[in-house]
Amino acid sequence: MTAHEDLIILTYADYLRLRRELKAAGLDLCYMAQTGRPVRLDWSSDLFNDTTFLAQVANRRPVDPSYRIVSVQHTKKAGWLRPDEFILTFHSTGVLQDADLQRYLAEHQVRSSADAPKAKLVKV
Repeated sequence: MTAHEDLIILTYADYLRLRRELKAAGLDLCYMAQTGRPVRLDWSSDLFNDTTFLAQVANRRPVDPSYRIVSVQHTKKAGWLRPDEFILTFHSTGVLQDADLQRYLAEHQVRSSADAPKAKLVKV
């Protein structure tokens, strides 16, 4: 298993939806680890399947395996000589809710976002 296969990679909009659903179920994604450096790549709707992007996600993932959800936010549009920029934020519950989170994710078959339209990657 590679370093990203156990991750759930979500667009920012999908992350917000999941967070609301988890809150309603009594679970709180109260811990987060945001990467200091943005991922710089050209955007495509197939971004979450791009091997370069997935390698960047794996390299920036916290050592703690409880950070199994990552949200992706588009922060800067590409320019003439520079690619788009994306911020990765890894999310986790507290240690007491970790088993409940795993059970919720399995029961509700929560998976990574299928594609990455720009509209779902921006913070509104």
